[in-house]
Amino acid sequence: MPSTLLLLVLLSFATPAWSIYKCVSGDRTVYSDAPCQNGAAGSMKEIVVATPATDSASAQKQLQQDKQTLQRLQQRRHKADAQEERQQAQRYKVAEAKKKKCAESAQRVKWANEDAASAQPKTAERSKQKARRATEKHQLACG
Repeated sequence: MPSTLLLLVLLSFATPAWSIYKCVSGDRTVYSDAPCQNGAAGSMKEIVVATPATDSASAQKQLQQDKQTLQRLQQRRHKADAQEERQQAQRYKVAEAKKKKCAESAQRVKWANEDAASAQPKTAERSKQKARRATEKHQLACG
């Protein structure tokens, strides 16, 4: 889109003069940028409008300013895109670390439950308490 706009601006300033056609048909006068139609009876007069040199110079200056603005905007966008990519990578890294931590916690809960199930009567109560605490810790960390 910006390149199309820039191209249109360049093309509009590239032509040094524009033609305006005056078509007279009876009592009606029409001004147009295209030649009179074939069916229009009457006279056709081409009026040439030249652009003053100052307009061309100011147009060139405006074009340079637009190019600089476009370059600054592109640099800002690239910088913002790079920052967004870094933030996304950081979020992914944090999510992966949490996933790993939760998997390890689930494994500890599983082992604590297995230990509680196979514990001797003398250590059964302590093993069950250890399993409950491991489960609570896992739920707190991983939801």
